Amino acid sequence: MKIVMPIAGTGSRLKPHTFTTPKPLMDVAGMPILERVIKDSLKLNPDEIIFVVGYKRNSIKEYIKKFHPNLKCSFVEQKKRDGDGSAVRIALEKIEEEDDLYIIFAADTLIDFDMKKALKKIGNSDGLVFGMEVEKPQNYGIMNLRSNDEIYEVEEKPDKPKSNLAIIGAYYFKSLQTVKKMLNDFYKNGETVKNEYKIVQVIDKYIKTKNLSIKASKVNKWFDCGRVEVLLDANKYFLEKHSNGKIAYQNNCIIIPPSYVSKDAQIQNSIIGPYVSIGAGAVVIDSIIKNSIINFEAKIDHMNIRNSLIGKHSSISSKAQKINIGDKSEIEFN
Repeated sequence: MKIVMPIAGTGSRLKPHTFTTPKPLMDVAGMPILERVIKDSLKLNPDEIIFVVGYKRNSIKEYIKKFHPNLKCSFVEQKKRDGDGSAVRIALEKIEEEDDLYIIFAADTLIDFDMKKALKKIGNSDGLVFGMEVEKPQNYGIMNLRSNDEIYEVEEKPDKPKSNLAIIGAYYFKSLQTVKKMLNDFYKNGETVKNEYKIVQVIDKYIKTKNLSIKASKVNKWFDCGRVEVLLDANKYFLEKHSNGKIAYQNNCIIIPPSYVSKDAQIQNSIIGPYVSIGAGAVVIDSIIKNSIINFEAKIDHMNIRNSLIGKHSSISSKAQKINIGDKSEIEFN
């Protein structure tokens, strides 16, 4: 099995944080987004993980070499940002053998699902497209299903959606070579969707090709982590999932669950939580923090904050209600 992870994007909606930290390395519940995706992927025992890198590619490579030195993986660069389909096509260029292919888009996506369990239900179908029911389907790519979960149509942000099952950016295909040929044909013929090569084109091709079929599989939860508020929602969800529900007391502090405090963080005379993640080396003094992510070596002093994302090495003190500052920033209120 080959796993392809396109992570070349710039994370423009998470600026100023992504000026220095690539989106896949943004923390959620005490762990980078990319780390969660790698851990989920390793449950499938892949032969290789192919990372499609671009923006801040050296940071991605350094992270993987440091924390996963024995991981069988390779890196390819997507120099032109021309769609997720193009990213996958570049990754598959040098693969000649037939194999399974699982594609997951880690750059801004966190998914709670059991891939192995889903694969047991694939039957005679040629692939799976993972999706989640959403409240506003007109804002997403939507798939329409038959009673057996086979996809008969995909629509991009339809005005009058027939279903609310959104395509979330995770796919499984039985045949790597079939996907490779489809993507190469789209590229040679210049067939694009809004000037980009998209995986949704592959899904549409499967639907329209005789003797090929593709099914949908629903996931428990999906977070499109391209915005601060979604990062905080994901942080809340994964903290709840792994919480023991017990209030902790240390250094004259109260830590209200669900929360995560790195063992290398320093907290004093503070109330932390609920829904707070505090990274390694962070310092929190005389503060109240709720529903926030405090990143690596940030310093919070005499603050009352909530719904906030504090970047690495940042320092804030005095009184505030909502903060969203980038890495190495400093704000002081008198």
